[in-house]
Amino acid sequence: MRRYIVNPPVVEPLGLSEAKRWLRIDHSDDDLLIEGLVRAARERVEARTGRALLAQTWRIVLDQWPGDGQISLPVMPVMPVISVVAVRVANATGLFDVIASSSYSLDARLDPAILTMREIIPPHRLRGGIEIDVVAGYGLNQQDCPESLRQAIFLMIGEAYSRRGPDQSVLQKAPVNSEIEKLIMPYSSIRLGHMAMRAYSEGASR
Repeated sequence: MRRYIVNPPVVEPLGLSEAKRWLRIDHSDDDLLIEGLVRAARERVEARTGRALLAQTWRIVLDQWPGDGQISLPVMPVMPVISVVAVRVANATGLFDVIASSSYSLDARLDPAILTMREIIPPHRLRGGIEIDVVAGYGLNQQDCPESLRQAIFLMIGEAYSRRGPDQSVLQKAPVNSEIEKLIMPYSSIRLGHMAMRAYSEGASR
């Protein structure tokens, strides 16, 4: 299973104006720098939690279907899954056919989500013959991002901005200190995965 991003989020968890207020900056000289810091901090939080913070489209590539037709979508950071955009399978001509949405179902209640194929159509190539496009994230808007993760990004950009080089061309990575870790830890994919599975099992047994 491989994955790559198709469409990154259209907004970041922090807007430029609120990032500048946090940094106590009232000029526009560093706007591009600050936007880059916010983007880098968001990517670091996503990497550490295994979670997409705001809606973004990822393509998951498989060589073959699993035997039971159930695909777990734990490919970092393709969680939480909002929707499946398309499922495609390579045909005999080398092109991809789009599979009808009635041929599969998504259980996004689980974390990670499970895609279940009701109809298995084998790909006509040994490698990369299956493509699954999914939208992952907490939502489309800045306020959809969990507040504690936004606060972690605030702290990260503050640390990074204070360590910028004299010419602002070289930045040290924002350290992930204990305060930042406390904000991030509840959203660890491993921790939430166990919690979600237990909750789902308890609900199913009722």
